[in-house]
Amino acid sequence: MDIVERGGWMGVIGGSAKRTGRYESDAYSLLIPEFRLLNVNFAASSNKNIQPPHNFTQGPSGYFPNFPVIIQGDGAPWEIGNLYLVYRLQKTTKYESRSFRTIAGHLLDYRRFLEEESLDFLHFPENDLLKVTYRYRRRLVDQINSGEIKRGTGRGRINAVVRFYKEIMRWGLVAQEKFQHQPFEVVMMYLSIEDNVGLSRLLQVESHNLAIKVPTKNKVPEFINDGGLLRPLNVTQQEVLLKTLLESSREYQLLFYLALFTGGRMQSLCTIQVCHIWRSLDGEGDLRLPIGAGTGVDTKGGGCMTLVIPGWLVHDLRVYSRSPESIKRRERSFYGDVDTNYLFLTNTGSEYYTSKREIADRENFNVNGRASAHNRAYGSIREGATIRQFITDTLLPKIRLEDRDYLRFRFHDLRASFGMNLLDAEIEHRGVTAALEYVQQRMGHKNKETTLLYLNYRTEIERKADIQRKFEIRLFKYVNTTATRSGDNNAQ
Repeated sequence: MDIVERGGWMGVIGGSAKRTGRYESDAYSLLIPEFRLLNVNFAASSNKNIQPPHNFTQGPSGYFPNFPVIIQGDGAPWEIGNLYLVYRLQKTTKYESRSFRTIAGHLLDYRRFLEEESLDFLHFPENDLLKVTYRYRRRLVDQINSGEIKRGTGRGRINAVVRFYKEIMRWGLVAQEKFQHQPFEVVMMYLSIEDNVGLSRLLQVESHNLAIKVPTKNKVPEFINDGGLLRPLNVTQQEVLLKTLLESSREYQLLFYLALFTGGRMQSLCTIQVCHIWRSLDGEGDLRLPIGAGTGVDTKGGGCMTLVIPGWLVHDLRVYSRSPESIKRRERSFYGDVDTNYLFLTNTGSEYYTSKREIADRENFNVNGRASAHNRAYGSIREGATIRQFITDTLLPKIRLEDRDYLRFRFHDLRASFGMNLLDAEIEHRGVTAALEYVQQRMGHKNKETTLLYLNYRTEIERKADIQRKFEIRLFKYVNTTATRSGDNNAQ
């Protein structure tokens, strides 16, 4: 690993993005695992068109894990691209590595295009067709039409490039005279929206003439849109999954049990601490665990809810937490063998999903006398890749040894499976209305409309199966198949 220090930032260079075959360019991106803003003093730029701001002030203190930088094909940092990313960092109030990596990914694609075409990012002649932004849009449309990228990806990239130009102009990062001819045209659009009392009004929205339209997606009946398209596993598929898990390590067994029997998201389950499972149980013998902002267990967007963990699973989690293997993993980890450590760690002592608490603790470099680089990869954060790899490389191949047609699934689909299981059970005992309210509470849905998707999913699947069965019974007698011919022969 190399330590780098340029333009007011410092960090350890991690992995780089792979070169794409779409462009003849060696530009790439790097992730800096522990990026820290120092006292920023921009020297005069080597590019006379770029004018670093004199009023650039110290951004929010602390470290910013997995911060991306863009490297040109000649090996030098892309000055304006990285200046833009750092300036956005200084402006942000809530840093999310994934968001910055997405922005950098779009800008990297743009940089590769510039290098292949030998164009400057400020190439804006009077003729729109010759402007670099218009030419990039045409390239994206060609890639969409050829199937190289999806239309949504192309839309995201051109929007990121337009915002890049908007903000470097607004922030004065480039001399204004370089934009005598604008890189795009602002277009005002009007959307008709309906308020809570049913009255319609027009909402003015700013867009641009380079926008790539994406058609409205049709609803996919096989999925439930609950924070992403989820496909519930039916009971038979769940049985096969649980049977195969018996051959896996105890950590994975318990993680999958938690997902399937509580409906918790990966981020929440992986940030549960040992001390959390030793809290008192409720009158029914279950653990009601508050999660969300202020609890030490992360949730999507920081929303607060209560995770209900069955008593039998709590018992198994407690036994595991005191096992030699669990203790050994904690001793190898950042926090050490303390009850405020993660309940689930890999065999190297790394977390499966880095908590917001750890990110804040690493800002200070030292917790309980333990250095941040203690026995682990220096500074990198994790977002569940190890679990996803386990499903793809280990679990699914084992399942398909018994069931060749078993569909690919994601860890998040277990949440939808829990929701369907719970809804079916509660409708039988409570009725539809009470069941929906209970499932909404257990799943942490802000809106009942999301919970209704589970009911609609069940109704739609049953309706489709009934229709399929009816028309097959009526029409199949006129279908000439090998099976029917074989049956006729046998009859003879």
